[in-house]
Amino acid sequence: MSRIVLLAAVAGAFALPATALAAGKVFFEDTIPAGKSSSVTFTTHKAAAFRVVLRTPTQGRAKLFLTGKNAPKGGPLIDTKTFACEGAAGSFYCRASYEPLPKGTYTWRVSWAGMKPAHVELTVRW
Repeated sequence: MSRIVLLAAVAGAFALPATALAAGKVFFEDTIPAGKSSSVTFTTHKAAAFRVVLRTPTQGRAKLFLTGKNAPKGGPLIDTKTFACEGAAGSFYCRASYEPLPKGTYTWRVSWAGMKPAHVELTVRW
């Protein structure tokens, strides 16, 4: 009986697509003082298409930047004043997806412009 269970587990592991095994996720949470920023840096080992969820208070302005050798140049990827974010119970939820970028080291930085410190959550999946 144990051999059948082991065989089924091994067969199930090979049935998973390679992308399911290679997926990554980073959850970043911080309280950012007024007028400051906070960041998280990580390395991908193959090309990655990022999906991002940014949660910030509605009282203030948050901007999300992506930096790195292969990161797109320009302004913020998300700006809560101009981006289509969902607001509920005092929080913005901003969701976005980005084209695949080459493997490398990337830094996601959240800047906060508000009168009070802000509790910010960032989830990045690839």
